Amino acid sequence: MPTTSTPNLLLPSFALKIGGSPLPIETEIQVISITVEDDLTLPSMFTVELTGLETQNSQISLLDDALFALGTEVEIKLGYGSQLATLIKGEITGLEPEFTINRLPSLIVRGYDRRHRLQRGRKTRTFLQKKDSDIAAQIANEGGLTAKAEDSQVTHDYLMQANQTDLEFLQARARQLQYEVVVEDKTLLFRPVGNAGSAVLTLTLEDELLEFSPRLSSLGQVSQVSVRGWSAKDKQKVLGQAKAGDEVSTMGGQSSGAKLSESAFGEGIGGISDRPVASQAEADQFAKAQFNRGVLGLITGEGICRGNTQVRAGKVIEIDGIGQRFSGLYYVTAASHRYGTRGYFTYFTVRRNAI
Repeated sequence: MPTTSTPNLLLPSFALKIGGSPLPIETEIQVISITVEDDLTLPSMFTVELTGLETQNSQISLLDDALFALGTEVEIKLGYGSQLATLIKGEITGLEPEFTINRLPSLIVRGYDRRHRLQRGRKTRTFLQKKDSDIAAQIANEGGLTAKAEDSQVTHDYLMQANQTDLEFLQARARQLQYEVVVEDKTLLFRPVGNAGSAVLTLTLEDELLEFSPRLSSLGQVSQVSVRGWSAKDKQKVLGQAKAGDEVSTMGGQSSGAKLSESAFGEGIGGISDRPVASQAEADQFAKAQFNRGVLGLITGEGICRGNTQVRAGKVIEIDGIGQRFSGLYYVTAASHRYGTRGYFTYFTVRRNAI
């Protein structure tokens, strides 16, 4: 398994491309901080702060030229020395200057990955005889994105997007399946939650890992999930069930949250009957998705490590040196990469479903 290999003897560094071209050197030296917020549930965001903007005859050229025009593509790389990795390719959506009487103006350039395009406007429409992955591909194409949608298997007779943005609708469908909606550059990914993957790196306390605060909780953990519905086609009830053993992965642990809670407190069944479920296949899929969604909340936590571009939302990392119960694999749900005068640090949130 790969371990962290941050070249500690090298200074943190960055590279910015604006509109496909490197940031001019005279502008680059004015950058004092960069933040990239990498998230699975919200459009990933970036901010670039520049200070010491020169004024001439009450004009501030950097604010008024086309370099930071709305919609301009931005690519941000962070790392150490010349070893840089791309963290985000997005678009400028806002400019936030600050003016004070005792110093030169400053500017924050803010933008998001292209998921923000799927939040523009609400729609009401229906989808007939389509799988969720087909719908994701259609919405991606409508938003000018390339789709990479993993087959969701079940075909729905009828689904409705009811006064929702495209992103709201896709995320609601993704929650039904235990899927994720992610955009990388110009590609929309509609994929299963990736907690069954291998660790991309190991963070060890007192080495690369600076702080880590995990919480283990049995609240909300059930040993079984039952989903009840009605098949109009077959004119009969449908029952989907998922229980301990249906985890997509136990992430290197011995007992999932379902097994632990049943052993400690007895059997607990989570019943779902308030969602439209029209077929046996849909009921089975929904039950398994909600079961896995629940057990992944067994352990949650937040941490801080030395800046590392491998710590990304949607990746699995290993955390070591914190005792047998809490050491192990964790799924990253959000990561904040922060470069500034204090250096480069990565803040992250994680989940785990077993110990």
